[in-house]
Amino acid sequence: MTTSADHSPGTVPGTDTRASLLREALHLFAQEGIRAVSLRRIVQAAGAANPSALHYHFGNRDNLVTEVTRMLQEWLEPKAVARLEQLRGRPHQVRDVMEAVFGPVLDMLYEPALGLDGVRFIGRLGWDYGEIGQMLSARLHQHTLELALDILTPLLPALDQETLQFRLVLSMNTVYYGISYRNYLRRSPFGAMQLSTVGNQDRQRQQFMDYLEAGMRNVTP
Repeated sequence: MTTSADHSPGTVPGTDTRASLLREALHLFAQEGIRAVSLRRIVQAAGAANPSALHYHFGNRDNLVTEVTRMLQEWLEPKAVARLEQLRGRPHQVRDVMEAVFGPVLDMLYEPALGLDGVRFIGRLGWDYGEIGQMLSARLHQHTLELALDILTPLLPALDQETLQFRLVLSMNTVYYGISYRNYLRRSPFGAMQLSTVGNQDRQRQQFMDYLEAGMRNVTP
């Protein structure tokens, strides 16, 4: 039986069968791919006594993926929305908006119940699970990005709505891909980069936000 200690922080709270299935699905899907892992393997990893436990709790793969997504949305969305709403009551800049939207994704890395598995799973929804995954990802991010768009619009009057929408989506994809594969910095075309070493997390985050802010601000002549 696989326990939470075997692959922390890729775990979710709870000890019952349903929670165990969600925990193992999150971990295996994040590490190996949403379509690559058999449902039987998830049941075995969860230590479920009944081979049909996953079917009983979730029915099929699509429903299981939906429930994992919902679990992550319940953690992520309230944090981003709360930060964005706080900006309305005080002076703010583009950087503040990007921090509010994507800061919680970076914070997820240090959440013991989710960690890198949570970030990787959300990223995989868009590039690894076809139209269903893209629809789930859109639903997960819709409220947050619509609120961000509303706050960004008066800050960037030279950019039309579709350009802002496109840049927010690109920023979202960059965050998930960049975090999921940040260990690439150890083997980059420039060799091992100092940003990849332990202790440089704050500097890496600052560089990340610098990049996202610049992408939103740029106005083509």
